[in-house]
Amino acid sequence: MSSCGTSTPATPSKESLPVICVNGVTIEETALANELQYHAHKNFDVVVQQAGQTLVIRQLLVEQAEKLGLDVSGDNEEKGVQQLLETQVIYDDPKEEDCQRYFDNNRAKFTTMPLMEVDHILLAAAKDDIEGRDDAKTDANDIINRLQDDPSLFADLAKHHSACPSKETGGSLGQISNGQTVPEFERQLMLLPEGLASKPLESRYGFHVVNIARKIEGKPLEYTMVYDKVRGYLVHRSSHLAIQTYIHNLVEKADISGVEVKFADENVHV
Repeated sequence: MSSCGTSTPATPSKESLPVICVNGVTIEETALANELQYHAHKNFDVVVQQAGQTLVIRQLLVEQAEKLGLDVSGDNEEKGVQQLLETQVIYDDPKEEDCQRYFDNNRAKFTTMPLMEVDHILLAAAKDDIEGRDDAKTDANDIINRLQDDPSLFADLAKHHSACPSKETGGSLGQISNGQTVPEFERQLMLLPEGLASKPLESRYGFHVVNIARKIEGKPLEYTMVYDKVRGYLVHRSSHLAIQTYIHNLVEKADISGVEVKFADENVHV
């Protein structure tokens, strides 16, 4: 890719943003600055790269839509880009044998969710309180160590240390299944065996000392029960890969400077 008539772009920093140029069109700095808020990473250069890439891809798609006579002016831009992708990106719908093969190879994904009886002790800390979260994690580990020596202390420790109303019932959350707790807590919870968890579980609320009093494993689902889900996933995967290929081809033919376009599932922002 050539330099689009500009000098070597400056290294991104919080003090300066790169000048990004796409086929002779310069992306406005205000647009790049506004886009930064939608990309989270501890490394600011990565945030700039992702934001810049998003705007580059968007510009390329808008250009293609304009070439096809689609209306991308003002509030019509999103609709015009969508029409472009619907008409220009071609992919094969999954066949019956594709769906059956995916199901057969991924049976573990198609089960009912476990049903669990859970006790917990919440050591609360705000998401943005780094010091407070460190203290909460330390306290949670201390409680786990005490419970490993004497599990009968759970209800008493819950009453004295938990920030959850469940402390009044010994920390009991009752029976829990899919969708009854916040996602980040549930993902960890469902993987645990019965008994006291050896490490605290982290959530947006802080750290949890968890004891699984009882766990009923999920049951396998029949293919006919999940066919729509399997087919929907395969359609989404095929369309996503086709869109990536389409965008990749646009980038390869384009004259871009100021940002490196990197192709991976996690950073192709359309």
